[in-house]
Amino acid sequence: MTSNRSHRPAYRLTRRDRPLFVRPTANEPPHDLARAGSSRHTEMSKIMAEITAQMVQNLRAKTDLAMMDCKKALVEAGGDEAKALEVLRKKFADKMSDRADKEAANGRIGVFANDKAAALVEMRCETDFVGTNDAFRQLADTIAAACAGSGATDVEPLKAAKAPDGRNVQDLIVDAFGKLKENIGIKRAVRLEGPGACYVHHNGKVAAVIVCDKAPGEAGRQVCMHIASTMNIAGLHREDVDASAVEEARAKATEEAKGKPPQIIEKIVAGKMDRWYAERVLTEQPFVMDDKKSVRDFAKENGFVIKGYARFEVGALK
Repeated sequence: MTSNRSHRPAYRLTRRDRPLFVRPTANEPPHDLARAGSSRHTEMSKIMAEITAQMVQNLRAKTDLAMMDCKKALVEAGGDEAKALEVLRKKFADKMSDRADKEAANGRIGVFANDKAAALVEMRCETDFVGTNDAFRQLADTIAAACAGSGATDVEPLKAAKAPDGRNVQDLIVDAFGKLKENIGIKRAVRLEGPGACYVHHNGKVAAVIVCDKAPGEAGRQVCMHIASTMNIAGLHREDVDASAVEEARAKATEEAKGKPPQIIEKIVAGKMDRWYAERVLTEQPFVMDDKKSVRDFAKENGFVIKGYARFEVGALK
């Protein structure tokens, strides 16, 4: 019989013969590497031990993020809450740029008014679910307050503006992204100077502001409700209406009155133009809550004069 011994390896490593490690280069002594790794592990363990449940809870209360995200940020920041917030912002800012190509076709209007100014901000997001979320609503209104306080209405300067709590607007947006996980951005903003009032429709997609000669109070809010519910507003006063539209309407009224005596034509045209203006000029429109009086009359009854207005609708061009 042929022996199989010749096919066996000449030498087999036993457990004792196997090397315990590959010897590093002269510049990397094995004991130093082991010591450094052990030191880092010990330091990290010490930091994690110092991160208390209360610290994590406090950070979560400020950010509304998951407990594990808060704990990881605190560990990375060595327990410093301010640094942990920066860690989270950096993390979510990077993720925001990854979602920048996602279409933000939904949104809501942020509103703000006080005795100095009024502002509207159209905020965009990806889904209607986020558009109606309380955190997104609060974000939109806070950015509107920043717009009113800073005077910034262009998008980039508004991002750099300070919110009432001292943070800049861009930080607010990044923080909100951490909670909502959607592409969020500012589409447009407007600010009016003077004592104001504001109103946003229950779905958040239509809103209006006015400014007046004095604080308009609840009556001012009702005028804003009128503006929000009315699509066909061409100006505050007759002189604000586009001249070409006025001439077109006047020519049409004159054509319809043809064949009447000249003095009658003049009265017919004047009457038609009064009705045409009453449909389009804010102060002459029948007030939506009492159509027996005009918006101007309602404001006068409540002791104020409307000096300016603005209306935003999500997705509208103006």
